[in-house]
Formats: sequence, C-alpha cells, structure tokens
Amino acid sequence: MKRQSSSDGVYSSIKSKTSPEPTREKSFFDRHVSSHDDTSPSSLEIGDTNDANDAWSAMQVRHSKEAGGTSFIERGLIFVRSSQFFVIVAIAIFLLIVALLTAPHSDASVAPIRGEAYLTTNEFSGIRIAKPNEAVLITGGLGFIGSHVVDLLLHRGFSVTILDDESNGHNHNRFATEMVPHDITVVGDLPEIGNGNSFTHVIHLAAAISVAESMNDPDKYERINYGGSEKVFNWIRNYNQHVSQSDDAAATFIQKVTAASSAAVYGDPDPALLPLRETAPYGGKSPYADTKYRMEGLMREFVAKQNEASGPKAISLFLEAALHNKDINVLGDGEMTRDFVYVKDVARAIVMSLLHESTDDEATFDNFNVCTGKSITINTLADQVRQKMKSSSQIKHLAPRDGDIRESSCNNEKAARGLQFTSTVSQEEGLEKTAIWFGEQ
Repeated sequence: MKRQSSSDGVYSSIKSKTSPEPTREKSFFDRHVSSHDDTSPSSLEIGDTNDANDAWSAMQVRHSKEAGGTSFIERGLIFVRSSQFFVIVAIAIFLLIVALLTAPHSDASVAPIRGEAYLTTNEFSGIRIAKPNEAVLITGGLGFIGSHVVDLLLHRGFSVTILDDESNGHNHNRFATEMVPHDITVVGDLPEIGNGNSFTHVIHLAAAISVAESMNDPDKYERINYGGSEKVFNWIRNYNQHVSQSDDAAATFIQKVTAASSAAVYGDPDPALLPLRETAPYGGKSPYADTKYRMEGLMREFVAKQNEASGPKAISLFLEAALHNKDINVLGDGEMTRDFVYVKDVARAIVMSLLHESTDDEATFDNFNVCTGKSITINTLADQVRQKMKSSSQIKHLAPRDGDIRESSCNNEKAARGLQFTSTVSQEEGLEKTAIWFGEQ
C-alpha cells in the first residue's frame, strides 16, 4: 500500500499485514527506507538516523492527511526542510550585514595613531594624517585648549613637543615630549637650536589669560603676552636661519606658525558692525586685549582668533556652584553677550589653520574668527547651567568688572570659506557635554 505524502513528490513505503514482500522507495532526500513485515502497518526498519527523520516526517504527513489536512506547524516544518528556506535565510543575513556596514557612525570613536585619546569623526573632521617627520612645537600645551590640541595632533599621527610653565594647567601627556616647566619669556628655556631638535610647525598658545588680573598687573601681561611672544617668533626666525645653513639632511624648516588671539581686541564695537568680521577695528578695553592685539602685529604667517571656549574649565565656576546648589554669581546685569565655542571645535580650528596650504610662495599673515556665529547672554548661560545640572541654585548679580566687553558677536564666514571650518557642536550641545563631564569628576 503506497500513499503520496505531499505535493512535492515524497512517497513513503510501508507494508501491511497482507503485503507480499518488502518494497524500497527513494525519499525526497534520496535516502532509502525499507519496509519490514510486522504486526503493525506503521512499524519500519530504518537504515540510519537521517532515514529515520525522513520516514518520521513522511509518516506524520500521512497521518495528517488521514486526519483531514496538514496543520500550520506541519507545513512550517516542511518548509524549513526545503531549499527555499535556506535561500531566504541567506538573503536576510546578507541584507543585515549590508545595513550594519552602511549605517552612519558619526558618533563612533576612532582609535588614535598616537596617544590614547579616542575622537569622533566630527572631532577631527578636515584634519589630515601627518606626513613623515612632521613635528609640532606647542607652547601652552598643558592648558585647557592646548591639551585638546595636543590630543588632536597625536590622534592624527604628529610628533608633539610641549613647552609650558604649568601656570594655567597640568594636563600632561606621556605620548608627547615635554619641556616643563619652561617659560617663553626666558630665551634659554626655548628649545635648543640644532642638537637634534627638529620641527615643521609651531602653535603658540602660551599666555596670561585674565582680563581682571591684567587691569591690576599690566606689566605681567606686557612681559608674557607681548614680550614672550616676541621671543618665540625670534626663536623661529633663528631656527629657520640655522636650518638654511645646516648640512644636516634631517633638519626641517618651520613652515607654519599659528597663534591664538582673543575676541577681546574688538572691545565694545558699534552695534551696526555686529556680527563682527575680521576687519573690525581695534577696540580693546584692557591690558590683556592690548597685548593680544600687539601680538598679532608680531605675526608673519598666521593667527587664529577664538572667542570664549566652552568646556570643563571655562565655565567651571557656574558648574561648581550649580553642583552644590550654591548661588551662581554673575558680574553686572548679565546681559553681556558671548559666542561660546566648544573647546574641541577650537582645537580643530587651530590645527586646520596650521595645516592650511597657502597659494603664496612668501610668508603671509591672516586672521580668522573661530566662533559659532550665535551669541547668548551670560544670564541665559547661567540659567542653562542650572537646568542641565538640575540645580536649585539662585542667580546672583554682583558689581560689573572693569575691562569686560558688553557684546561679543562674530561672523564666521571667512573661516568657513578660507579654512573650510565650521563648528560642529552647538552651544547647547557643548554645554550638555560639559555638564556631563563635570558631573562625572
């Protein structure tokens, strides 16, 4: 007695009590099932385990037919055993792999070429990998902005030497060569010319940085910001002169110098000029602004102007007060405006300016505003800090400080056009990143 078990041609051969002899039929998987005379029509003699599986499935289907049709589960089992099922699974896996490989990973951290700072693609956007033997000397590399510049340079494979007197930070980096504590106002503290020291670029960030302090101690700012900068630029000129006369094939010229000025040089401008372009006239109100502006006059190649860098140290007083639910002290009425730039955007702009290729054969000077193009009031910043930190702090207004400018709003079109630099982190996002960092300390 022979029954068809399914529409795809599987036959099961069984022997009833009245069958004259055993029969053998090929199953769907080309295995042989032998029938055997027994007291039960369903008793089978199976050659191996696979044959048993085939025969068992066939018998289940036959009984299902007798019971009135194949169930949903049974039809599923039959489909799973078919070649079409494996094709569909293979296609699904392939599509999943493609989706994972092509999905955007803008927030994924990328391992550094040197150093240990993992950066997102946005944080090193526009920064090329270092060429062989490219080495950067950075003054003020232990400070807040400087340490982020060091991380970025190392990440892209540059050799980095830090020269710092540790007056504004202690952010040491074991992957950089450190000349610490060395003072830019002392000629003997600058790198020895020759003797194996070789650089291709210089970033000059070392400076005294307090507007209020400069009002009380202008001589310090004259000595460091102007006098110290003058010594650094003179050293660069002497270094390149030495290289030009050297027989050392490994000696390299310093090709580019980038320095950081300040938006304080604009002072309180005519509101009709806002947002300010790089061509805005000088309007400094403090010795700090004056020495920064005169430092620009010392530059012969390049300078990058940055506004207020927003980060863990720039607004630490607000964050510290909010963390402990203490009063947030704001100087004056709090309606002064500032364009806060996230510190990693500032670091990226500095390095982009350093690596910017000039079309002129001779040394040139240029300056760029590094900003978001959007300003907020100090009152708004204080309120944002309070909300981000979920603080019950009150905002308290104190007497205004001499030398502070009223409005700071800069135009960023020249940097976007000349350097292809635009900030990637908004003021709100930068503050949120900063608040998270501060809360974890």
